[in-house]
Amino acid sequence: MLGVATKLSQININELIELNRFISKNFSYHVIDAEINILTDEEILDNLKNAVLTVQSKRKDVFEILDIYSSYDFDVCIVLGNKYYLSDEERKLSKFRILDVIEKCLNIFDKLWIGVEGVEDIVKDVVEEYNLIAFYLYGYNCEINSKKAIYLPFVSKINNSILKIMNSYLSRRKNYSGNWERYILPLNNLERIKDIKNKNDIIVGYPLSQSIDEIIKFKSIFEG
Repeated sequence: MLGVATKLSQININELIELNRFISKNFSYHVIDAEINILTDEEILDNLKNAVLTVQSKRKDVFEILDIYSSYDFDVCIVLGNKYYLSDEERKLSKFRILDVIEKCLNIFDKLWIGVEGVEDIVKDVVEEYNLIAFYLYGYNCEINSKKAIYLPFVSKINNSILKIMNSYLSRRKNYSGNWERYILPLNNLERIKDIKNKNDIIVGYPLSQSIDEIIKFKSIFEG
């Protein structure tokens, strides 16, 4: 199955429903990064289709957010997340808090995604026990024996502008030393595409060139 990822911080919130309408008609999932911009608008939440919303486990209001989201027809993805989006108090919370958040989610959501970056050893047992969806980043191996979804930044052609846009993301990757091809997929790398398709249940593409044409090209290549 295929999906497309969107960062709310990079689009106008008024464009979200139109974008979701397009993605939901063409893909199984629309993964929406809502770590910074928490979605609470009832009209938007009620109209999302095939959506997966990310929620940071260290947020003080995480349980309140989950109570809101449980009333709607979409999935959630629990992540440790970027510490820069958290307050000083939230950053001090233990990584193990994610287990408490997962426990609550198991009681209120039919399907649950778990972002395993930084917590794979902590969440491995519960993800395997309940066959949750292990969501991991391209460039890493996921050793969890469960359904796997990969987050895949992609581009038709790499250039300096793309690398500049992705500088913050790349700098947070362990062992990054200019080897961008480990973390970003050019769509002409057919050997890697075949390998990705064979190893994952769900492939969530993140288009570095934010255009509908790029998204359609991603779909055509991975469905081919």
